[in-house]
Amino acid sequence: GGLAREVGLPCVVKPLSLSASQGVIRADDPAAAARAAERVRSILGEAGHDAPGERLLVERYVPGAEVAVEALLSGGELEILAVFDKPDPLEGPYFEETLLVTPSRLPAPSVRAVERVTSAAAATLGLREGPIHAELRVTDGGEVVVLELAARTVGGLCARALRFGLGVSLEELVLRQALGLPLGGLRREIAAAGVMMLPIPRAGVLEEVTGREQAFAVPGIAGLELSIRPGRPVRPLPEGDRYLGFLFARAEAPEGVERALREAHAELEIRVAAPVEAPQPPAAVPA
Repeated sequence: GGLAREVGLPCVVKPLSLSASQGVIRADDPAAAARAAERVRSILGEAGHDAPGERLLVERYVPGAEVAVEALLSGGELEILAVFDKPDPLEGPYFEETLLVTPSRLPAPSVRAVERVTSAAAATLGLREGPIHAELRVTDGGEVVVLELAARTVGGLCARALRFGLGVSLEELVLRQALGLPLGGLRREIAAAGVMMLPIPRAGVLEEVTGREQAFAVPGIAGLELSIRPGRPVRPLPEGDRYLGFLFARAEAPEGVERALREAHAELEIRVAAPVEAPQPPAAVPA
């Protein structure tokens, strides 16, 4: 609670490990921050990261439009590969990502500011070679704030939304750079592209996902990949650690990509059965 006051409220409590927004919780007052910290520690314990004294990160909550940046560092010079918008507001209390759409629809000066701040953040961390994945917010006042930056590519299957040159994948681009092979001025394709990380609606057991043929029939949809099999337990954030799957789309403009992803998602019916309670042992009968 005291640290939350020092950082500023509202704040965000998050673990120093884990991924995919697992254990990331917004708190609007000191009491909520204390409860969030307890919950994050419980999540860490379930994930096997409950080392004694493991610290949590408490940050000031930054309102604004959120973007993700994919880039490559070469000799300390940052080349931006893509800037993704996140059209769905991420205001908490949990921060489940859904849509990533590129190119960004932010004003050009804001996109340039995002690129400058990302480059400066990478330099501050001493990073000089390889891929960068960064998440930033642009406030209503135009300030660009780094939320996270990692020396890796985007997680999950999201990289499938990106193609360079004549169909080169992001992974191939990274490997070519690591091997010292020429990149040949590869640029992202002209078409707009995007991905939807399919959210898990509630805790339970995944029974089935129907409507896939109808989702595929939506103009612009380029792929659908389910990453959890029927019969497996599922949990939403903040305890959950994965997405149900990924929808991919391409169109002439980012508006068309977003529309296709939302329409295809609406065609899917995700059936989750209530979790089965473990049977309780019979009560002891007094002798």
